[in-house]
Amino acid sequence: LQQTVKYADQAYDFMRDAAANDAVVLFVGTKKQAADAVKEEAERSGQYYINHRWLGGTLTNWGTIQKRIARLKEIKR
Repeated sequence: LQQTVKYADQAYDFMRDAAANDAVVLFVGTKKQAADAVKEEAERSGQYYINHRWLGGTLTNWGTIQKRIARLKEIKR
């Protein structure tokens, strides 16, 4: 429990500093219990959020994701 508090404090400090420097933050919480809070806090702070299904590779395989998004837009036209 002591380590949890220590790391929660570090995470808080990191996010506080990021916000103070106008960093872009992605809020992620895909469990039903977290969905509303994630959306509300992200919107309140003008940041991005994902509160439903996380699409695997969204960050680590962005090139492929971009191609699929472009293809989807093409199909919709």
